[in-house]
Amino acid sequence: MGLFDKKYCDICGEKIGLLGNRKLDDGNLCKECAKKLSPWFEERRHSTVDSIKEQLAYREANKAKVRAFQITREFAADRYHVYIDDTKGQFAIATAMNVDVNPDIVDLSQVISCKLDVRQNRKEEQYRDKDGNLQDYVPPRYRYSYEYEIKLAVSSPWFDDMDFKLNSFAIDEHERQKIMNMENTGNQIVAALTGMTMMNNGYGQPMGMQN
Repeated sequence: MGLFDKKYCDICGEKIGLLGNRKLDDGNLCKECAKKLSPWFEERRHSTVDSIKEQLAYREANKAKVRAFQITREFAADRYHVYIDDTKGQFAIATAMNVDVNPDIVDLSQVISCKLDVRQNRKEEQYRDKDGNLQDYVPPRYRYSYEYEIKLAVSSPWFDDMDFKLNSFAIDEHERQKIMNMENTGNQIVAALTGMTMMNNGYGQPMGMQN
């Protein structure tokens, strides 16, 4: 077969348009079928046609779990929300809880590990001299910002982790209240997903802040 020969999706049988092919280990996948896969799934190129069909069957069955999901607790980050159903011991991480989004419903017992990861960004500050040229301070001065991410490992046939960022943009060191709120949300999420009592960090000195 030539490079530009027509290809057909081995899942739904539809013709695949130009640049629309998602290559599988032993076949082809159209972008419409690819959209139905779990957003946490990362091994598509090394998957077989049969394994993709199995996952799509799971994703279709997952919709019934979404409909039955009762939100008893909810933790909101900038983009993602963590939804907990304490009545069934389940959780989901998504932008919304509805069948259109179809977030993966996972048992809390499937959580292997969960931690709040804080990334500190450092940028050296400069000033303009009397001629308008940028100069470094001596000794150097730095401005810090922080990014927060939940590192979540799970036991699932379809994915191993569900890592997600809490903040869409780095938070400046001077936004202390925003930093404390973000760390509080992160700690609450870790506690909810692991069943641990939230540790008191003091919140007077956020984890990533400089003294």
